[in-house]
Order: sequence, then structure tokens, then C-alpha cells
Amino acid sequence: MKITNKWKLLFIILLAVNLTALSVFVAMIVWPNETVNIKQEKSKEKHIDLLVETNKEDLTKVINSYLKKEAKDDPLNYKVLLTERVMLVGTITVFGKEIDLVMTFKPEVIENGNLILKQEAFTVGQVNLPVSFVLRYINDYYNLPDWVKIDPKKQDIFVYLSEMEGKSDLKVRVKTFNLSSNELTFILQVPTEG
Repeated sequence: MKITNKWKLLFIILLAVNLTALSVFVAMIVWPNETVNIKQEKSKEKHIDLLVETNKEDLTKVINSYLKKEAKDDPLNYKVLLTERVMLVGTITVFGKEIDLVMTFKPEVIENGNLILKQEAFTVGQVNLPVSFVLRYINDYYNLPDWVKIDPKKQDIFVYLSEMEGKSDLKVRVKTFNLSSNELTFILQVPTEG
């Protein structure tokens, strides 16, 4: 009988070892992994940032295409040229006359990723008009997007790209805007479902 009890004892020990090994294996499968938790926390972001680099020529095409679409019925006829500076070239109707207009701005990136266009040069046909008058006239009588603000007193135009609304919830911020070296980088904040 001692042999039978011995086999029973060995069977029970083997069964206990197998059950323990199975329990540890199942616990390892079910136990959360720290790296998975970190990835899940990152996926809770409401957007991801994409860095976009471009050049003056391509950005000029994009800006003018956008302006053409937005200003369908607007009497202000102009286009933007990116050279060493930002240039606004077009015509403006003043006192019933169409006059050629060229405005040159020095762009500066604001800390929040928007732009200030600081007035540098201004020509209006043969007529000598004060810059603040023309900027106030444009601000008052032309349909500018909500994200473009003109300060006639300081002779600056603020371009709040972060407030620009498109078909998606995509947001744009300027990272670098160096026309001299043709370094133009933007951060696109693309919404995610998180």
C-alpha cells in the first residue's frame, strides 16, 4: 500500500505543479503591460502634429488659390507674391477709380504660431494716400476672413492661422517663415478620434 500512496502523492504534486504553471501563464497573459498603457495614454490626444516644409513658389500658389476661392464676389482684386518679403499686388477702387496697389510686408512669426505682417513699403498708383487710410479702407469695405485682422494705426496685418477654419478641424501654426533662405515650415494639427 505504501507504493500506491507514493504514486498518489507524486500525482498530486505533479497536478499542483501543472496548475501553478498554468495559473502563472494565464496571469502573465492577462496582466497589463506597462508599454501598452503608455501607448494608450498617448492615443488619448485630440490631435497629432505634422511638420510640413514648403518653398515660396508652392506656398504662393496655395495662398493665391485660396484667396481666389474665398474672394469670389469681393471687389478687391489682388494676389500675394512671396519674394524676399510678402507682397500684396492688385488694384483698389478709391473714389470710383481703380488704382494699382503694391504693399510690401516683413513677416514675423508670433510665439503662438501666427504671423504679423509689418508694413515696409507702399505704393498706390500716382496717388499719394496715407497707409493707415488705405488699410482702414480695406478693413472697412472689403470682406476679409475672420482670421485676418488689420491694425491701421500700427500699419500691421495679423494673420491668425490658428483660427482659420477649413472643412476639417485641421489647425495650422507657423514654425519658421524665413523668405530669404526659403525656409517655410508649418505645423498641421490633425484631429484624431483619440
